[in-house]
Amino acid sequence: MSIDAYDTQRTEPAPVSTVPGPAPDTGASPGPAVRRGLVLFLVATAQLICVLDSTIANVMLPELRADLGLSTSGLQWVMNIYVVLFGGLMLLGGRLTDVFARRSVLVAGLLLFTAGSLLAAVAESGGMLLTGRGLQGVGAAALSPAALSILVTTYPEPKERAKALGVWGTVMGVGASLGTLLGGAITDVDWRLAFLINIPIGAALLIACFLWIPRSAPAGPRPPADVVGAVTGTLGLLALVYGIVRAGHDGWSDSVALVSLGAAAVLLTVFVRVEGTAKAPLLPLPLLRRKSVTSGTLAQLISAGLMLPSFFMLPQYMQEVLGYSPLEVGLAYIPTCLAMLGVSGAVPVLIAKYGPRVPYILGNVLLAGVLVLMVNAPTETGYWSLLLPVTALLGVGLVLCLMTAPVVGTRDATEQDAGTTSAVLNASTEIGGALALAVTATVVGSRLTELTADGVDAATAFTESIQRGFLVLFVWIAVNVAVGLLGFGGRPQTADEQKTS
Repeated sequence: MSIDAYDTQRTEPAPVSTVPGPAPDTGASPGPAVRRGLVLFLVATAQLICVLDSTIANVMLPELRADLGLSTSGLQWVMNIYVVLFGGLMLLGGRLTDVFARRSVLVAGLLLFTAGSLLAAVAESGGMLLTGRGLQGVGAAALSPAALSILVTTYPEPKERAKALGVWGTVMGVGASLGTLLGGAITDVDWRLAFLINIPIGAALLIACFLWIPRSAPAGPRPPADVVGAVTGTLGLLALVYGIVRAGHDGWSDSVALVSLGAAAVLLTVFVRVEGTAKAPLLPLPLLRRKSVTSGTLAQLISAGLMLPSFFMLPQYMQEVLGYSPLEVGLAYIPTCLAMLGVSGAVPVLIAKYGPRVPYILGNVLLAGVLVLMVNAPTETGYWSLLLPVTALLGVGLVLCLMTAPVVGTRDATEQDAGTTSAVLNASTEIGGALALAVTATVVGSRLTELTADGVDAATAFTESIQRGFLVLFVWIAVNVAVGLLGFGGRPQTADEQKTS
């Protein structure tokens, strides 16, 4: 999402006329209500496809294993290459919206994302598929912050902007579970359609960009892009994830794993050094000295570390152990979608009444319940006895955590740094999900290999491996609860504050 949601480097929107009739639609100023609605639909749809593709591949993993011969570690890279590049380059994508016209960055992101989707759809090998997914991630890193920047400048009036951002937040909240639901329905026909469907959507959005979004060029001095920071940070994250995956597969004494982890340490150290001396850093280090930002960032990172592995392991358990079809897996996620939609409206009320700590801790308790159920998952079970409570608790727990964390993270943000704070929080979501997925998928793969070598039957081996993966996530729960208790203080809003908020 945008590195500079308030975009102080650009010319301010023209004041809305008090004379009856539509306001002028020039430069960055908002157009008529219909135009603003069309722009909101456009950017929300663009964000939706970014979020959907974070999880839409989950349901097709058995098909990818069969068609392309991908191993367990290869399967996790189908997800990881996307989210690491998406999260690692998001800060740079936000900066590019300051350096170039917003519409140009949005168009470039859509082109890359659509090209990556096409390459993934026609992939004949694992390497070709991963290249396509990588292009999707790079495109999403430009597309998402440009879309948010356009939304914010299209709705300069606070109340209207709050409503528009509510739509944006809802898209973020349900996109992950909706990706699994739609992915299941599409994959039941052909997994390639899950990527092909992005092509007409991308083409339609490109046309809409030129029809509905006015071209606006940045005014004043343009900040440096900090390419060195973006490259070292992203390569460092990729090396870290690869090192974890390699070590889990070949052991922690494996020379390639050690080199990769060493390279990650060097690259990330250089990234911190660069950000500390850059004139216009992608990650202003003084920002992290704020307790609210640190707490919110950790919460986003760890909560995403609970979400993405769950969306990786649950579909495989349903398909490989219970024998569900991709469509049945998608339908099994309906409670998650409904829970997120149903609870999302209540979260701001809970925060206003009790403060952020109560809903956040409650969310973690519910997610711990998911882990307890899955650690004891049997090889044979019914939907109503296990999967319904698991998917419903997952939806409610995630929405309580993922909607509360940014409230804390942006609590002390000023108009000058609100966009940067938002970008840090959202980048941590993608990065946290990728790192946790690397750890849990590595644990699952190692355990599966071990049990298979011992002659354990496939269903039992897969069940015990998934159980081990969910057991590891209790560490994430413990850290998350500590973050909530120590960093999520703050009083609830007063009645007068609630009226004016």
